[in-house]
Amino acid sequence: MSMRKVLIVAALAGCYHRDVQPAPANTDPAPPAPVVAQPPPPPDPLAQQLERGKTLYGAHCATCHGDRGEGDPASKAPPLVGKDAFPLDARPGYNREVKFRTAADVLWWAAKEMPGDAPGSLAVDEYVAIVAFDLAANGIVLERPLDPAMAQTIALH
Repeated sequence: MSMRKVLIVAALAGCYHRDVQPAPANTDPAPPAPVVAQPPPPPDPLAQQLERGKTLYGAHCATCHGDRGEGDPASKAPPLVGKDAFPLDARPGYNREVKFRTAADVLWWAAKEMPGDAPGSLAVDEYVAIVAFDLAANGIVLERPLDPAMAQTIALH
């Protein structure tokens, strides 16, 4: 190739350019972050105990003591909720030698004497759950699940 042809080709090559456009910017929003399932909050042990106590109360206590713990004079079942619940001394006509000074007194008496048709037939933790439910129904605020040691610290009178 002659020098002249080389220069012409070089000149043309220098002048030649493609319409090169920069890559278009990605205008799509970023894809959403994957949804990560959050584990459920841990169960609240006190709420679980109170719910269990409510269920057990309904199954073993409500027949005699009423759905709301109001008691039943016909069956001689005293109220478990309200101003007349858990009196220090037994009501006239009731055979109870234990004074209800603390929730533990109620707990241990109930574990021995209740339900009336099958005394002592529940597990200790079931009696504890029922007493926790009864205490809450009477406006006693529990900070944590009831246990026998804690029941000794809850004064009723």
